[in-house]
Amino acid sequence: MAIDKLRANISVSDEEFDSIFPEEVREFSNRHYTSVYISQRAAVFLAEHAHTQILDIGSGTGKFCLVGASCTNAHFTGVEYRKNQNQIAQMCADRFALANVSFIYSNILDINFEQFDAFYIFNPFLENIDQSAQMDQLIDSKNSDYVIFRQYVHDQLEKKKIGTRIVSYYTGSGQIPDSYALKKSSFGGTLHFWEKAN
Repeated sequence: MAIDKLRANISVSDEEFDSIFPEEVREFSNRHYTSVYISQRAAVFLAEHAHTQILDIGSGTGKFCLVGASCTNAHFTGVEYRKNQNQIAQMCADRFALANVSFIYSNILDINFEQFDAFYIFNPFLENIDQSAQMDQLIDSKNSDYVIFRQYVHDQLEKKKIGTRIVSYYTGSGQIPDSYALKKSSFGGTLHFWEKAN
């Protein structure tokens, strides 16, 4: 199984990994789920210690968290506003007995960032301004929500202590406070690694 291979440091293709998800959500993988390879790179950067608490903002079916929990000892928490996707993520975590991952069904505005040490952001609010990014009609996406959600995340990240790490993927740099220094970027400037400097 894909999770077992990742635990054993054996490479896994996205097609193989995505087979753990129900067929009806696999179609979203290419656009909405982070690839296994990028998830591994991001997770290793964020997971400085075994006790590091990492938050994935807009975790969907949990692919990033599941990969990260399989290849590091840090704890990954995914927050997702779609109940059905959150349930799929939790089902997968339970199925593979991943003790270092958890999923929250919640609006990001109700999440306290203080309990987390590092963050993963893959353009989680795009569907509020781009209808082509909507996976379904289960939530009411509004342009005004994009501004509210984006500002909330920005403000919460600004409050974090020096040394806090972020990985952003296909996310505008304006989402990241100026107090964070860009440590490196890759994949044509779509994947960025940040650390709070002041």
